[in-house]
Amino acid sequence: MTMPRSKFVRTSGLALLLSLGVTAAAAAGDTPAESFDRFCLEWMKKLAVREHDNQEHIQWIQSGKGVTGEYVGYSSDHTCLVKPASDPKAVPIGKIIYQEIRYQKYGESPAVAANSPPQPLELTEVTEIFRYEKGQWKY
Repeated sequence: MTMPRSKFVRTSGLALLLSLGVTAAAAAGDTPAESFDRFCLEWMKKLAVREHDNQEHIQWIQSGKGVTGEYVGYSSDHTCLVKPASDPKAVPIGKIIYQEIRYQKYGESPAVAANSPPQPLELTEVTEIFRYEKGQWKY
C-alpha cells in the first residue's frame, strides 16, 4: 500500500498543545539552540499523549460484519532544527519535523477493534515553526 505524502507548514491545529503551556524557558546560560532541544522533546512527549487520547476516543462506525474507527498518531522519529541567524539581533527560529499518521482499526466489536493492530491510511510530513522570544520558545 502506497501512502500519499505531502509537505506543509502547520500554522494551526496544534494550538491545543500551546494552550496546555508548551513553552520552554531557557535555563541559565543556555543558548536558544540548547533550550530548543529540551523544548522539542517536550513537544514530542505531548504529541505522544495526544495520540493516546485520540486512541481512547475513537468514534466506531458499524460497517459490514464489524466496526471501523480512525485516529491520528505521530511518529517518534523527528528532527529538531534551529535556523542559524546571520544577524545577532534576529529572532531565533526553530523547526520540528515529524510524521502525522492517520490510522484505521477494525474488529467485530469496539472492544475487539480497539485491541487490533492499527493500519496506516495516510502519512503526512509536518513542519512546526517556533520563535524564541523573551527567553522562551513559542508556537
